[in-house]
Amino acid sequence: MKKITIILTLAIVSTVLLTSCGQTTPKVSKNNSHVNHKVSAKPKVPEFEKLLTGLMKEQMKNIPKPPSELKLEKDQYETTAEFNARVEKTKKNQASIVAKYKRDYALEKQKAQQRAMKEALRYTWGKPLLSNLKYDADNGYFVADIKFENKKSFSKKVAIKVPKSNARSFGQSSSSLKPQAVFDYDGSSVKLKDIRVPFDNTTYLAQFTDMSIDDTRVAVNITNDIQVDTSVNTKVTVAQSEVSSFDASKLKSFNDLDKLLAKAPQAKRDSTKWLFVVGIEQYEFTDNISYAKRSAEMFTKTAQKRLGIPKENSYVLIDSKASQAHIKTSMKKMLRRVKSGDSIYFYYNGHGVPVPSQKNEPYMLTYDTEPDFVQDENFFSLQNIYSKLSDSKAAKVVAVVDSCFSSVTDGKSVLKGVAATKMVAKRTKFDKEKMVVLSAGKGNQYSNAYNKKGHRLFSFYVMKNMLEGDKDIKTLYKDTKAQTYETSIQEYGDGRTQEPTIDGNFRLSL
Repeated sequence: MKKITIILTLAIVSTVLLTSCGQTTPKVSKNNSHVNHKVSAKPKVPEFEKLLTGLMKEQMKNIPKPPSELKLEKDQYETTAEFNARVEKTKKNQASIVAKYKRDYALEKQKAQQRAMKEALRYTWGKPLLSNLKYDADNGYFVADIKFENKKSFSKKVAIKVPKSNARSFGQSSSSLKPQAVFDYDGSSVKLKDIRVPFDNTTYLAQFTDMSIDDTRVAVNITNDIQVDTSVNTKVTVAQSEVSSFDASKLKSFNDLDKLLAKAPQAKRDSTKWLFVVGIEQYEFTDNISYAKRSAEMFTKTAQKRLGIPKENSYVLIDSKASQAHIKTSMKKMLRRVKSGDSIYFYYNGHGVPVPSQKNEPYMLTYDTEPDFVQDENFFSLQNIYSKLSDSKAAKVVAVVDSCFSSVTDGKSVLKGVAATKMVAKRTKFDKEKMVVLSAGKGNQYSNAYNKKGHRLFSFYVMKNMLEGDKDIKTLYKDTKAQTYETSIQEYGDGRTQEPTIDGNFRLSL
């Protein structure tokens, strides 16, 4: 499935884009708007489903045509051997053209979906409007009413946690704030997920205080006659802004690990330790992963403080930096620097893709790899990654992998056009005396987010237990497994249970 992220800025949010639906918006003079109410009235906002279907039909007209079929005929002056050679050469060339077309088609279809979703949300919702901004100094939150420019039926309260040191300047800048509304599209419905407010190089989360996010669900159906994958999952961001007393205990607490990190003792600097972190939240060609970036950044801080890993020995690749080229080059550089007897700590937080044509061989999915072509680069097979780590000069390798390699993350399939069916990845081999791997769950389970804590579920408990003093792998795994399993049942029920696994030498110390 695809996920598309769109940010609509204030400058263009109010523009009506319905040329494909045959509608226009009457122009109104600000000075004379009171004279003719019929002219100034806005056209009725169409149903999201109908609008999106119409826009998709229009956008799909721009999809490139497939390469035409080739018919080769033997020339009378051409020998059979020459003709056969020409046929083979043409076949290879055509295969290359077809492969490129498939990649271009997938990209162009994604762009078409992006444009259609962008226009549909822009017209049916419009920009978010915050009003009645007030600061609750006791709780450290701004509270406001939020509405949307075009969705008149929507009116809720949000709370924005802003430190007291920044509260005055935040409040005084209320008229210039540019909030972003983040929507999730799962192929069958669109729902409002978050309201985020960028201010002074920081993005603040505006949390809803009086509703379930499901209150904003809107039915959608993109008909098959326009050849669009209805399982596509799209994340859309629309844009603007202006939040009295409330029960702060209802809001999410995202600071648990920050508090533990601040209290944790700093381990002695150890130049024999190496850290390699890959965390991918924003993917170029598939669904994003909630909180992946945040967990990867916190794991880096946790490992550096609790294990004494120097920053200069840390390779941290997040989102667009976690491309094929960056990961491959960075790992080669690190392994070239590792000396005999050193320790490597490897952390991966991203999609895991089993390749059916290779008996479900598991692959790491880099930021810039489309899932359908993940097998084209063998370097990123989990077997190859583990082999490079365990065959290195290091005496100890500890891997924490927050991916189940079942092709499903947060209940969504990674593979385009495939339902959220869980696959069982092929087992990997490595030196199990000097290496140990802690994984997010069993081969056929989901890798879940922990929304209440703002982290990946498995990663949250790994870091929590490290910060609270777990010093050996056996204890860390035992604590993390029990906590992750119990929380997955509490949060998601029996259908999305998550039981972390361990493979390799569990007797190793951290």
